[in-house]
Amino acid sequence: MIIEKLEALCSQNGTNITALCKEITGSSGNLPTWKKDKIRPDWLRQICLKFNISSDYLLDLPTPVNVINTTLSQKERDVLIRFNRLNDDYQIKSQSYMISLFEKQESWKNELDELELHEESVAADSSLKRTGTDNLGK
Repeated sequence: MIIEKLEALCSQNGTNITALCKEITGSSGNLPTWKKDKIRPDWLRQICLKFNISSDYLLDLPTPVNVINTTLSQKERDVLIRFNRLNDDYQIKSQSYMISLFEKQESWKNELDELELHEESVAADSSLKRTGTDNLGK
């Protein structure tokens, strides 16, 4: 039931269901209707935004968000929830931007790895020259 999930969310966030009902609807008199799982869509939306959750979660609908909640960190879940709220155009732009950031990061990582290898090689060469062991056999 929705009311049980709302009560749990309220408890986790330091409030109670009566206060939430009053905040969202303007009156705690709507609470009996909520207890019958009859919450207006505009109120449901406000609740979801307040607690940063999906309406699918409250309605027990199978969604990727429910499945991944067990495998993603809170930070990852927050990002995914925000991403899912974007319209299609912004989702595409966000994906493109994330891909370019990842590619840039990988490029920098590869350059750093090459630089470290070069520095190790130079250090090894200078060590050999100081000891004269690079002229063995000559």
